[in-house]
Amino acid sequence: MITFTTSADELFSWSMEDREWGLRCKVSHWRAKMYQGEDIIRVKIQLEELLPQCTRARDLYASYDVLRGLADIAFSQGKLSETMDILQKLAEMWEGKHPIYVIWSISRKAVVASLLGDYDLARELIHKTSETSEFLSLPSTGTFLYRSYGSAQIVLNAREYDMAKSHFKATVEACDIQGNLYAKAVSIRGQGEISFLRGDFTLASQHFAEARSLCAEMGVPPPKLYGCDPLYTLPERFDGWVSFLEDRSPFATPII
Repeated sequence: MITFTTSADELFSWSMEDREWGLRCKVSHWRAKMYQGEDIIRVKIQLEELLPQCTRARDLYASYDVLRGLADIAFSQGKLSETMDILQKLAEMWEGKHPIYVIWSISRKAVVASLLGDYDLARELIHKTSETSEFLSLPSTGTFLYRSYGSAQIVLNAREYDMAKSHFKATVEACDIQGNLYAKAVSIRGQGEISFLRGDFTLASQHFAEARSLCAEMGVPPPKLYGCDPLYTLPERFDGWVSFLEDRSPFATPII
């Protein structure tokens, strides 16, 4: 899915008829089609039709995947309030059952709140994820990554660049411990954007080159770094990464 080297139809053709996993595969199939460029309205209709089936089957994981897909759609359409409502449903779905999913949902909701300009709510929500993690019998590095990268996005959106840089750095360090290449790539891209905004194009280029190298290691096309995770992307005003990938000024290769 994340390498975009195989069509969604090929990825899920055999498994959608499986008795045990078929429903979840149908959901994943439509989410993959959306990430690969299928008409977003058509995907939304299909996911909304699958949700009652997931509910009747009492398959929480399939329901979760549907709602995550619908959250991605709402976010991609710029419907941020709707995105927050869906993320709240996801958090409530796993309350008392799966704290890690609750932490993910709340951390994403905090980021969306920051995009709406409600930084107090964003900070309140990200703090809440720390409280939720206390209920984990074994807090994982993954829960830290959700909070740390989410915090970086929030303060970046609030234009608190020194704080954002600190959070991105902490996330990268945690990724080195856990071996999470994806979170490391998006965090290093974030560091690059801060350097780009400050006019340090040499350092920005170094960060972006490292992020591109991590993409190659993962097999993910650099322009598709956020292809399956729209909620992790940065606002369009942070355009240093795109300029770097497209070899545009100030990263353009000089003509000799």
